[in-house]
Amino acid sequence: MLLSSIGLTLEELDTPALLLDLVAFEANVQTMANHLGARKVQWRPHAKAFKSPAIAHELRRAGAIGVTVAKVSEAEVMASAGIEDILIAHMVVGPSKVARLAALQRRSDVKATVDHPDQLEPMGSAAVRAGVEVGILVDVDLGMRRCGVRSAEAAVELARRVSETPGLRFDGLMGYEGHTLFIPDPDAKRQAIDEAIGRLLAAKSAVENAGLPCRIVSAGGSGSYQFTADIPGITELQAGGGVFACRYYTEICRVAGHQPAIAVLATVVSRPEPDRAILDIGRKSISDFQTPPVLADHPGCQVLGLSAEHATVEVASGESLRIGDRVRVIPGYSDFTFVLHDRILAHRSGVVEACWPLLGRGMLQ
Repeated sequence: MLLSSIGLTLEELDTPALLLDLVAFEANVQTMANHLGARKVQWRPHAKAFKSPAIAHELRRAGAIGVTVAKVSEAEVMASAGIEDILIAHMVVGPSKVARLAALQRRSDVKATVDHPDQLEPMGSAAVRAGVEVGILVDVDLGMRRCGVRSAEAAVELARRVSETPGLRFDGLMGYEGHTLFIPDPDAKRQAIDEAIGRLLAAKSAVENAGLPCRIVSAGGSGSYQFTADIPGITELQAGGGVFACRYYTEICRVAGHQPAIAVLATVVSRPEPDRAILDIGRKSISDFQTPPVLADHPGCQVLGLSAEHATVEVASGESLRIGDRVRVIPGYSDFTFVLHDRILAHRSGVVEACWPLLGRGMLQ
């Protein structure tokens, strides 16, 4: 059993350790909340980014209406921790999953998404057996060619089928403009997002013209939220990971105005060459998805590569990295880093203030 780290300084921690700088985190949260609030768009952050009910509650206190999750098991974790409004932005298929979704309704409003008529009857029957009603969003493909109906007409037909299925309640539409995140030119990115969200809003108009109330229109992630929030008609955004401002969001998705809040604390364990250092972190503790990690306090030192348990660092001339030194390493991608750890240590001014277990880690069903 791990002893509590609360009250320890960063220098006293063992490594590797997942860290959250509360000053930067709170500033990022306020930036995102203010951006959405000024546009009267509700905030439903995607908890797959952080896996922690404690962080979900921090975001709720900042104005989030609830959370988005990817799996039923994640919804169970969040509902058990008192999160009362949850959207599963993934298809809920299979007898076990639909039964668990129905059971969850007694503790939380857990909505699900669909994109095919065959998904409806099992979900509705499970809800009827449990004596509950499940809110449903129809998923619309906005250009990713992943899940989602392909046209406004298909959205209307499926929404009608949802409304006619006992045990189900049609609540609205969902789409994700994820194919636009990496566009480097801001004008081109805005245009691509406008086109993608236009498909979702066209489906909304068609559904409402068919006489079906469309209460929710959910979209957006951190990599697009600063553009998508400007589009009238969107009721909520699912941006979550941007509050940590890893390199994926700041460098690849070019999210502006956020400062790095997440890091993995590592130890220099070897100096095999004057220009090379080895850290006690690797792909089992930090992600290099899309972009390599960087040393927060040693900008002249470049992470050359990760193996399972080692990070190889090129040490620039004039940089001093000695065996035993601690370094903070900003991940390439925070979503893929959270799932490698059991807890995150939230610190302020170098002192650990909270230890938040990542209870959603491993919840894949």
